[in-house]
Amino acid sequence: MQPALIVNANAGATRRNPTLPERLRAAAEGRAELFITHDEAELQRTAENLAAREVQQVGVVGGDGTASTTLTALWRAYGEQRLPDVAFLRGGTMNTVALSLGISWRPPVQLLKRALRSWSGHARYVERPAMQVGDRLGFLFGTGMMAGYLSEYYEQGNGHPTPITAVQVLGKSVLSAITGGGTFARICRTDDLEVHHEGGVWESRNYITVGAGTVAQVGLGFRPFYRSSEDNRRFHLLAIKGAGMQIARDLPSVWLGRGMRPETAYETTTPWAELRSSRGPFGYFVDGDLLVAGSRLRLQRGPLFRILCI
Repeated sequence: MQPALIVNANAGATRRNPTLPERLRAAAEGRAELFITHDEAELQRTAENLAAREVQQVGVVGGDGTASTTLTALWRAYGEQRLPDVAFLRGGTMNTVALSLGISWRPPVQLLKRALRSWSGHARYVERPAMQVGDRLGFLFGTGMMAGYLSEYYEQGNGHPTPITAVQVLGKSVLSAITGGGTFARICRTDDLEVHHEGGVWESRNYITVGAGTVAQVGLGFRPFYRSSEDNRRFHLLAIKGAGMQIARDLPSVWLGRGMRPETAYETTTPWAELRSSRGPFGYFVDGDLLVAGSRLRLQRGPLFRILCI
């Protein structure tokens, strides 16, 4: 059975270059079947079609949000025990997960050619579990400041943010944290949360962010979830409680993958967590998509995916 190629029509690379789907089709040379999806309903129908035909290799063109929604659709269609192998071919506004997994900095057409060569020869994979966040799968999760940073990133980029936008927003937020400026106040949307996990409970308080990951990086080389690959049965959970100056002081350590000081953050690895809000709904992100939870949100270790190294 031929591999399938799922292209998100709304991904950054597709919007910037409308000819990309045809270039991908030409590059496939009949060795992969291409599907262009425009919304989640169409994506789910495509996943069910592939599952019914028992397609075992799926390439995904799009960024972190596309990867998250596509893996969720495949999981629903295939079930956890017979998931296909996946290749992340980039092409989105954010490609943080692909970067953290070691996917090379190549455009989608080149990555597709490499994937097809690997699948027809000796493929090498990395196995990473996704997290199940509510009814959604993803590799990165965050509330408060993490979600606020992402919102600022999208707003400053006017719908088309770039890595330069990410650097600019980071610089403004760090300077603002030191000086007490408006950017940090805008990004730093604290939530009064109580965090339950396998090892106990972190008290109810205004956390700067509660984040989790099964990959280490969140962008620009920062690795807050440096323990994410210790055990495929668990994810790295982090709750930042420090003030702006404390966070700024710990950023070099986070970039080096050494974590934060105990006075700045709680951290552990766990197979599940539940966030409880005393103030009702709160915002969060999963792999680049901004969402809203009710007063409770459960995270748990999700299905294990084999991701092609290309």
